[in-house]
Amino acid sequence: MSHQIALNDIRTNTLFWYSYISWFNGFDEENEINIDEALETTSILDDDIDLQEWQNTFFNSNTIISGKINEKVTFLIEFKTDEIVYFLNDIYIGNLGGHFQAWFLTLDELTKIGAKDSILFMLLLPMTGLEKQEITSCKAQIIDNLKSIPKFETKADYIAECISNGITINGHFHTTENGVINDQNHSVRNIDKYPRYRNSVIELNEYLKLMLS
Repeated sequence: MSHQIALNDIRTNTLFWYSYISWFNGFDEENEINIDEALETTSILDDDIDLQEWQNTFFNSNTIISGKINEKVTFLIEFKTDEIVYFLNDIYIGNLGGHFQAWFLTLDELTKIGAKDSILFMLLLPMTGLEKQEITSCKAQIIDNLKSIPKFETKADYIAECISNGITINGHFHTTENGVINDQNHSVRNIDKYPRYRNSVIELNEYLKLMLS
């Protein structure tokens, strides 16, 4: 049985965001450590916080966060013990975990979604693919959002850098007859490499195009 929580339950929940960001495909390039290790170096959490106990409860409860982005697009995120899975309109767009798939959304799409509610920007951030010319713009948005989370304020620049490193892609997004696709490995939106996702991507592209118009 799933346990659904509301956006307001996590909006300023430091333990949630610390745990969630630990799953991101991020890293500290200079020190060659993944984002979960990078977070440990920040001393954001007080020593007397039992993070493991909180995580065990949250990730062992089949927790779901869902809602509407607009009248045409819904989102759903499932938090499991071994992965976090993402859906738009009940269509799978990727996951964080051992066999991750990410980099589905463009920065333009994420920014438009974030304009509805800033928490949606952060929730869908790990499913976003940045092209290199977008790094500076996106990093500034990440910093602004991190500063709204208690205890993240002083480390926002460093954490944003780690996150940006992990969501920057080597490939590119393209607009085709099927809508927006990309050529990045491990992305559901790369329908040339993963043709089994073609119909779902085409369907979502129609809704996302309307959202951006």
